[in-house]
Amino acid sequence: MSKPKVVLIAGAAHGGTTILNMILGQHPQVFATGKLRDFPQGDVFSEGNICSCGEAALACPFWRQIRERYLPFQEAPGQQKVGQLFRLISELSGRAFTGDVTHNVSYAEQLQQTRDIDLYLVHVVRDGRGVVYSRVRKDIRTGVLDDSLVHRLQRVTRITRRWSLQIKRYAALEKKLGAKAVRVSYEAVCRDPRAALQPVGECLGLDFSAIGECLAAGQPLDPVPHMLRGNIKLRARKDVVLRHDTAYLTEMPRLDRAVFHLVSRLPVWSGS
Repeated sequence: MSKPKVVLIAGAAHGGTTILNMILGQHPQVFATGKLRDFPQGDVFSEGNICSCGEAALACPFWRQIRERYLPFQEAPGQQKVGQLFRLISELSGRAFTGDVTHNVSYAEQLQQTRDIDLYLVHVVRDGRGVVYSRVRKDIRTGVLDDSLVHRLQRVTRITRRWSLQIKRYAALEKKLGAKAVRVSYEAVCRDPRAALQPVGECLGLDFSAIGECLAAGQPLDPVPHMLRGNIKLRARKDVVLRHDTAYLTEMPRLDRAVFHLVSRLPVWSGS
């Protein structure tokens, strides 16, 4: 029996992983799921979590079937359990690839070591200033972070270090996976989706040229049927158009920018 094919879209939070997952999910051979880490625990089926089909995750017919069929495997060894989950999704969706998303490098490393799946990696890298500015802005807006200078700069420093370390660790995974891994610039996808998607297609053995043409023409993405997690604003909308958020270029405070440039140039190592 062939192994289920998994394309893991990995990168930083606020780094473009959700939109790229939705873009890949436009292809008839890719089933975009969102984030499957800890399935079915964690917040996957928490109250208020809505599937992109419009149903509560707990009530979604697709995911209800997956949960029911997955139940007998929950006590199986870790690798076997992961393999069964992706196999069930592949069988029920009828698509060759299951698109998973993660911002967690340890999860990506775990999947790379899982013998029961055929893993492909799409590593999305966004300009770190955009990642930091977007995350800090959200933390302030939601009350997670106050706007005091000291706290804000501490947050900028931590996010920058995490962004740098993630890139290094994902680069190591790229090396291990070889031809089954590809690095994609978020900015390149926004500027010229046709060219940026070509190496992704070559990696997966799929043709994304028509999808790239539609994106370049400013056409909205078709709704992705059953995404469980990811940017809620994106997966809940029916008229998503690829747009490059460049607010950080004009709105990011100069001191935040200076701290980012300093910290991002410091060496990183796995223990940092």
